[in-house]
Amino acid sequence: MTEAFIPIFYFSGTGNTWWVGNQIAEELQERGCQAQPISIEQVTDDEAHELIEKAAMVGIGYPIYGSDAPLIMQAFIENLPAVTGQKPMFIYVTQAAWSGDGAYFMRKLIEAKGYQIRWAVHFNMPNNINADLGWIITMILKLFQAKLPHAAERAAKLAQHIVDNQPWIMGKSSFLSFGWTQRFFFRKGFDSSHKNIWSVDAEKCTSCGRCVRLCPVDNITLVDGLPQFGDQCNICLRCYNYCPELAILAYKRPYNPQMFGTQPYQGPVSEFKPEMLIEKK
Repeated sequence: MTEAFIPIFYFSGTGNTWWVGNQIAEELQERGCQAQPISIEQVTDDEAHELIEKAAMVGIGYPIYGSDAPLIMQAFIENLPAVTGQKPMFIYVTQAAWSGDGAYFMRKLIEAKGYQIRWAVHFNMPNNINADLGWIITMILKLFQAKLPHAAERAAKLAQHIVDNQPWIMGKSSFLSFGWTQRFFFRKGFDSSHKNIWSVDAEKCTSCGRCVRLCPVDNITLVDGLPQFGDQCNICLRCYNYCPELAILAYKRPYNPQMFGTQPYQGPVSEFKPEMLIEKK
């Protein structure tokens, strides 16, 4: 497996999946592999297909939303090219708490394209949900404040398993497969409510357009200087967490600094900026 080219395609909303992907890539590089983390916002399908064609193995990474994958990543996976010879794949996901089979639930679609999922691993990362969803949900979310050193250790462990060709599948047991129940209710609720999540405080908004530029699915436009939200939201939280004026409202509620601190979650490390995920290299 040494010297193997391994592209790691990931989607990251606020930096957690970006950070883990880079950790995995660094660990693989230290073990002699040519691992390359790639934001799916920075490549076209054709470019991704070219990289996959020459890859010895493919990595996929995404954050968990209700035991589910973001719609943008689901579309990316659906567009993966068919391959021959059961090309190995690893999947990693980032989550605040529990997702059951979050890294493994799309296996039928993926394996039908000729890939063999040999590693599916969950990484608990700091919670990035800072919207005021009521004190009960907020208190539950505050219980899950994962530490980066543990995630770094898991990245090293995954890299070693890959180099040793030792499978590691999380979410395969009958109990963990109950992630489908959380997915079911999340999808039902998301379909009925996602169009009404976001609005804007017109007095705070300065029409800077950062939310428009950061949206991964072009769901935000400026109309008369104010953000307008369409019906394609992936709930990545970039617009909310990175608004410099805290002008984006969630369910018509402003950001609450007394509940969450001076600013929303803005990535696992200070050097992270969301523009890093979308700027072409």
